[in-house]
Amino acid sequence: MLITREDNDIIKKIKKLKDKKGRYEEGLFFVEGINNVLEALKSEFKIEYIVITESLNKDIPKGDFEIIHTTDKIFKKISDTVTPQMVMAVIRMPKYEENDYIDEKGVYLVADNIQDPGNLGTIIRTGDAFGVSTIFTINNCVDIYNPKVLRASMGSIFHIPVLDTTLEILSKLKKNNIKIFATHLKANKLVHEIDIADKVAFVLGNESKGVSVVDLVDDFVKIPMRGEAESLNVSIAASIFLYESQRQRLIKNN
Repeated sequence: MLITREDNDIIKKIKKLKDKKGRYEEGLFFVEGINNVLEALKSEFKIEYIVITESLNKDIPKGDFEIIHTTDKIFKKISDTVTPQMVMAVIRMPKYEENDYIDEKGVYLVADNIQDPGNLGTIIRTGDAFGVSTIFTINNCVDIYNPKVLRASMGSIFHIPVLDTTLEILSKLKKNNIKIFATHLKANKLVHEIDIADKVAFVLGNESKGVSVVDLVDDFVKIPMRGEAESLNVSIAASIFLYESQRQRLIKNN
């Protein structure tokens, strides 16, 4: 199918997916760029459409989805990037059952009111790299399926479960013997001085306000810093915590 008009029903539906309301009304989201599309194709996510233009010099594997051909001009109307790669996948949102993703082992991340899509996307990518079991978002985080979040995740959204949920998730984790940690400048313990190899969840706070669920955290740690900076970017803090967790696991397994 070749679409050349902006008022086409499929094009209008995809344009709605740029906004959170439209995404959840349709139960769909999209990813752009050949690498993200190929990651989606390798995953178990249900793809509805692959949209490509005549200028795409890449073969797309066939599958159980419709391939939509359109012009570069029309593609730019549905794209969320300034210089689109002229390929996108329109994907059905997965229906996760929260209790299926909580166990009495593993490492979890809880994103608490994080607003910057680049930060959340980087956290998803980092969590994927270090083998995090599940990422939960609480307290009105930026939408998981925001196009900027998905770009920053670099395809990791297809490798790791990311669930938007409520504060109750912290109680559920505790009931499963998962200890809840967060960073705090006044903490007495350094991140490498505690056992975080397994059975832990790390709460990542809002960029300016920090963690809002302090009463639900089991213990606070801090990252040793020698410079003058008062704090670290939230995605960097997540990376340091997860690296230390991975380092401890490697030592225990050797």
